[in-house]
Amino acid sequence: MTVSPSVTDAVRSCLDWARETRPARRVDPRFLTRLLTVHGHVRSDPTDWDRDDVTRVVLTLSAGGPLPEDFRATWLTWCDHLVARELLGPEESPRALRAAVEEALPLPRDQVPWSGTADGAPWWGRLWEPEDLPRVHLAPAESSAPAARACPVLKGALRLTAWAGAGLPLAEGVEEETLTDHTVDEASAHLGLPRERVARLFEVALRAGFLRTTYTEVRPGAAARDRDDDAGIVLSWVRALPAMVAEHGTLGLRVLGELFTSGGVWTIPDLVEALHPWPAQAAPAPSVPAPRGSASSRDEPLPAPEDRVAAAVATLVHVGAVEPLPDAGLRITPLGDQGMAHRWRRWGISLPGYPPTAVMTARELLLQLWEGRPVDARVLGRTWLTERGVRTGARELLEVCAELAAWRQRLDVFRLLDGTDDGLCGVFEDYRDHPVLGGWIAHARNDPGRVRLEQLVVVMLDTYALRVELGAPLPADAQVWRDPETVTRLMWGSGHPAADGVLTAIALGALGPDAARAARRARFGTVGVGR
Repeated sequence: MTVSPSVTDAVRSCLDWARETRPARRVDPRFLTRLLTVHGHVRSDPTDWDRDDVTRVVLTLSAGGPLPEDFRATWLTWCDHLVARELLGPEESPRALRAAVEEALPLPRDQVPWSGTADGAPWWGRLWEPEDLPRVHLAPAESSAPAARACPVLKGALRLTAWAGAGLPLAEGVEEETLTDHTVDEASAHLGLPRERVARLFEVALRAGFLRTTYTEVRPGAAARDRDDDAGIVLSWVRALPAMVAEHGTLGLRVLGELFTSGGVWTIPDLVEALHPWPAQAAPAPSVPAPRGSASSRDEPLPAPEDRVAAAVATLVHVGAVEPLPDAGLRITPLGDQGMAHRWRRWGISLPGYPPTAVMTARELLLQLWEGRPVDARVLGRTWLTERGVRTGARELLEVCAELAAWRQRLDVFRLLDGTDDGLCGVFEDYRDHPVLGGWIAHARNDPGRVRLEQLVVVMLDTYALRVELGAPLPADAQVWRDPETVTRLMWGSGHPAADGVLTAIALGALGPDAARAARRARFGTVGVGR
């Protein structure tokens, strides 16, 4: 078994604390090393624990053979050491972690649901193959600091932290971390908030690291002292994210996960479909009133999936993780990216990034943009253009997509150049008469000028090709389609690689009956002309 330096340092720290505390605590250094090594297959930081880790670790330890009789005492000492030295991360409650260790039950080796692997790493540390991981461009965390500070929920948690002062007692006799009823009443009155709101903000403040707990008290956390640090406030936000969306169960993070891994623009119906299947609706209850003063025995019907997703999205927008776009679109924000990337890192999963833009050719850039997340494309593309100079970079990109077959690249190039400063006028003028790029140049300049119908047909085929591939409806340009016979004939004779598929879709009625008849004539000769 290879022992990492971080595990060695953690074991030494625990042994030192156990000797210094009174009465002194016993620790089995060999078992503690084994425990933290197994834990390290997922968490890179030995001090980063949650209650789910306890279950996974005890089962993996069981798969490796019998545990020492006093394993629990060593494990509990490790927990107490984390709490006493303020090392436990804010993602977990000290009480809940200790309770999980007290209840952890090792199994006989032949009853463990999995066995150790050849490299010693359990299966739960290798849930993703490298090729399945999303490629993500993460902006520097500091750039998201204004958005994190603007989060209303985080602001509320900071208000509660300031009110809490030097410390408060925790409620006794419960496993979870909760304030006493008296403290909640005082906070509610002082802050002008409902009691339920105080309880939620307390949980957010704990997970953000603004407050921390021992087994009996609430004390100021390190993050509250460092809240003026840009990277620190973003870290507080990402740690608190699960608590900020907890009212929706797991749905809030599932929605954000879809937006994160795809990096695209979604609508609520898209998300409902992607998150299928949904729990069945509760059956309607018989129309018999419950006795006065008694609880109804019927199950409350679940809201419709669309309503549940819409509510989760509203919360994600409220905290700054999702950006609403025109036409009901939704996209993850850079702050939301930080939140999801943090969750992946906690699982020991390193997300692949992009090569440095400084070493990419124009063709390599377009390949990265096509294979990467759409939300990353504009940032990477603008960085690439800035490094080379906008005019020089634009010429390189236009040359790459000047061949008729490079329709995917053209879509990315003109999406990237859209909105670029006026320094491109001279570049665009040089390509105005280009048979493939001329129509796109006219569109980019919003000036038809001398554009020919043949050039516009290339633009139509490029954009229609992507829509056909995605199963999206085709937009009808009334002015261009005044002469469907000419347009479809030019499409078929263009040599465009997607002309066949586009004309087939039009022939099947994607743009109405007149265009369909013209497409059948162009594509299939006289077949179906009279239909």
